[in-house]
Amino acid sequence: MAEGRRWRRGRRAPGVVVATCLVVLGLGSACTLGPQDAPVAVPGRGAVTASAAGPPTAVPLTMQAYLLRGELLSRVERQVPEGSGIGPALAALAMPLSRDEVAQGLRTALPPATVALVGRLNGTQVALVDVPQGFDRLSARDQVAALAQIVFTVTADTVATGVQLVQGGRVMPMPDASGQLRSRPLSRADFAALAPTS
Repeated sequence: MAEGRRWRRGRRAPGVVVATCLVVLGLGSACTLGPQDAPVAVPGRGAVTASAAGPPTAVPLTMQAYLLRGELLSRVERQVPEGSGIGPALAALAMPLSRDEVAQGLRTALPPATVALVGRLNGTQVALVDVPQGFDRLSARDQVAALAQIVFTVTADTVATGVQLVQGGRVMPMPDASGQLRSRPLSRADFAALAPTS
């Protein structure tokens, strides 16, 4: 009797054997390798991959911005979030002065109400920048200085070679370094008298 029980326990039912064979055959066919449609990059040693915890962190951009030291422009570097077009350059210029910049005697001629500058490329190499809020209340001298800051900053790290101020989609006349109103795009050459000495 004990021998009969041992024999039954060790013996498998025919249905279990058939099911096991089908599973093994199914797995075998699912694991076959075939040609790939396109090459797949395999990370090598030291490669950085995105973690499943969240999207990769955006790397800030280092942009040149032009402030004023006395009556002349002075170049500084500022870090801004990644962006497109002339957005990062304008963001760098509109940032408040840091304690270190103030300690170096730097200032800005942009209107105090300027918390952001908005602009775009017009399809050529001209940047169209919306007139900063409060720009019309600046003295003629500060308007020239603020325009010089915008022109030098926008043309430093973008493809733009000239700048025009626009308001409501209309191009506004702008003063060059001599105070002469111009309807054409202004470039660095128009503010050469304010250019940094170094």
